[in-house]
Amino acid sequence: MAKPDKDIRRIGTVLLLGVVAGAAARYYAEARARSGIPPTRMIDWEQARSVALRVSQWDQAPIADRVFRRDQYVRLVKRSEPLIADYLGVQLPAPISRVYVFDRREWLEANFVSFEQLFRPIEAIYERNGGANGAMAILLGDLNSKVLGTQIGALLGYLARRVLGQYDLSLLSPDPETRGALYYVEANISQVQAGLGLNDEDYRLWIALHETTHAFEFEAYPWVRAHFNDLLQQYFDQLNTQLESLGSGLIHLAGRVAQSFGTGTHWIEAVQTPQQRVIFDKLQALMSLVEGYGNHVMNVVGRQLLPSFDTIEQRIAERLQTRPLVEQLFNRLTGMDLKLAQYQQGEAFVNAVVDARGITFAARVWERVEHLPTMGEIRNPQQWVSRMDRA
Repeated sequence: MAKPDKDIRRIGTVLLLGVVAGAAARYYAEARARSGIPPTRMIDWEQARSVALRVSQWDQAPIADRVFRRDQYVRLVKRSEPLIADYLGVQLPAPISRVYVFDRREWLEANFVSFEQLFRPIEAIYERNGGANGAMAILLGDLNSKVLGTQIGALLGYLARRVLGQYDLSLLSPDPETRGALYYVEANISQVQAGLGLNDEDYRLWIALHETTHAFEFEAYPWVRAHFNDLLQQYFDQLNTQLESLGSGLIHLAGRVAQSFGTGTHWIEAVQTPQQRVIFDKLQALMSLVEGYGNHVMNVVGRQLLPSFDTIEQRIAERLQTRPLVEQLFNRLTGMDLKLAQYQQGEAFVNAVVDARGITFAARVWERVEHLPTMGEIRNPQQWVSRMDRA
């Protein structure tokens, strides 16, 4: 089991599904544009929900002590807040109040709300490009809509069985004042804790420290969320341009993927245009920083606080090294392997900067947009340190 999966990790998958599904939809829709098939939604969300629930096996993982666990997580978050604030030297504008204990079904429902919100710009692109009577609206009728719904449902259903904690930052919410929420999937947490023989309280505090740090990143520095939203909108705008110019060039797109084999280029990167790649790199750099910063804080504060910290780290690492083949394949197909590697780079970046100049200097990443590291700087922290010395 990896360290806590979060809302951030869904974004790369959403972007990729938009590119690939969008290209395929345009190709097939143009081929059937004059067939008279009535328009349907791009994604059958009810199909997605149905598949996700089946894949998640939510009914096999109930929460036996929900009230106790809810009180426990609220207490652990409250305990984490002053510890993180003291280490980072920054305060939250208001205490964290939205703390939820979920089973897998409840986590799915919460994330379907977010996923539909994230996909709205992509669905709007189809409408703008084709309209109710145009090629982009046909999408092979009900079949294509159900296929996409099945793919998304299978992805979320699988994640529902793996995710531990999540900070949902309500990306693209129409209300800019919407605060994030902390989700704890107790069904999975208790399963991992029992399976690895970890201390009940320590393990949950270990998770709470990481998730609470994300609240600091986005709520103590509200411009970060606005910048994240802006990058997403830029990416969707580029996707619109790509769909308008792609036409039936799905073969060309597949050719780019084929040419990437054996070159070290991930297939996700191969399907992107140069303009999309620039924006995607900025998104990846920000996501890597967010995750790496959370891991750094969890490790520093947790090591000082938790008697069983080293045991937790060791057993989690051992579990990672013995991941089943199906999970490795899933990570490759969905791009999770690319993101997980970059999150590790993000943690190495933060650790290197803190070791060299201290946490106060590292916190300069949150001062303004211009101080955010690039992916190149995340891979070479000294470049960012030198740039900040000149700033």
